[in-house]
Amino acid sequence: MDVPTNVLLPGERLLWSGRPQRLILARFDWYQFAFGLLWIIVAIVVPVARQNSLSLFEWALGVGGVAFVWVPVVVRLRARRGVEYIVTDRRIVLADRFSGRTLSSAYLGTLPPPVARLRQDGSGTIVFGRYSRPPLMPPPSSGPLMLTGLVAVPEAGRVRDLIAWAQAGQA
Repeated sequence: MDVPTNVLLPGERLLWSGRPQRLILARFDWYQFAFGLLWIIVAIVVPVARQNSLSLFEWALGVGGVAFVWVPVVVRLRARRGVEYIVTDRRIVLADRFSGRTLSSAYLGTLPPPVARLRQDGSGTIVFGRYSRPPLMPPPSSGPLMLTGLVAVPEAGRVRDLIAWAQAGQA
């Protein structure tokens, strides 16, 4: 993606941009998928296996319950798939890859130092401050995306160093 001009503030310089290399499910996403699968088994599969006919209400309850559990996960995955990470000399921006609209941003001066968890291929996740386990549930006001870190970043070590360099005011 060519970084759209509406993402950069006046006088701001682009240092790096990239997008997640793969989709990664959060712990809470896995729990939601497991709960949805359990819901399908209990609400639909077991009654059908026992050759009980399901009323329209029972079908709606089974399918609606699964949709209620799985749709938020799908929405979050779609939002993560379409994100572009942008690191400037002042901010980190999450932008929509397709429209260029800014989804979330944070000034480097307000963030703790970056920490990276690297994979064997050099990609990794960059968080700010101490690397700790993410909370079980995403905050309710977060919407589909918020700046908690950069997930599945190519060359995560280099990007972490670039962010730290910019935070030190050397950019």
